[in-house]
Amino acid sequence: MEIRKFRSAYDLELIPASHEGITLGDLVWDSVFGPPDFTRDGMPNTIFTAFLDAGLIDRESWQQLRDESRQTQLAQAQFATRTVDVNVEFVSEFRHPKIGAITGEIKSLKISKFTFGDLQVRRMGDLLRIRIDRLLEQMKATRWSAYDGSIRRVFMITELYYGTIRLVVERQYSAILDSLLERSALDALSRSAGNFAVEYEFSHDNVPFAMRIERVRNFNG
Repeated sequence: MEIRKFRSAYDLELIPASHEGITLGDLVWDSVFGPPDFTRDGMPNTIFTAFLDAGLIDRESWQQLRDESRQTQLAQAQFATRTVDVNVEFVSEFRHPKIGAITGEIKSLKISKFTFGDLQVRRMGDLLRIRIDRLLEQMKATRWSAYDGSIRRVFMITELYYGTIRLVVERQYSAILDSLLERSALDALSRSAGNFAVEYEFSHDNVPFAMRIERVRNFNG
């Protein structure tokens, strides 16, 4: 499974159902045995919602914490490699808005290589981590029994990774993709043609492809 290979290679979780709504502090159901689940029954959508439901913060504080998590600035990601490769057979499973538009429109498109480059990260800051840690300690001391069942196996997103999307297409199929780009709102950052293949690069448009998650029960700010 590509998800397990990715986890082993990069110590991160691939987000096959990537979308713009994912942000730091969101909760994910136990993803050890399969893809991450963001909509588990009984699971709060974010750690901040769990604190609000437990009466530890008010609506104004909830909004402030959500805004802080969303406004975290992008920084260059420190990887041993400058690009992250994803198996091309997994492309059709990767529901990124731009990739989905391309592969959905053109079933016959032959993608030879699929990578993420110019890697960037949003990382939960120390002050926010400390505040979450303190609120979790309060929850464990006063309301943990009410939330243990829904949070015991839950992970929290503490880092989100972004990268420009690079697709390499065999030259004989590039005209198909060129035609799609002309008809659609998709814009390529660059197009590099070689003797046998053409490489296209697209902006990530603030859609993450990978994340680092930490178990809520053992979280340490």
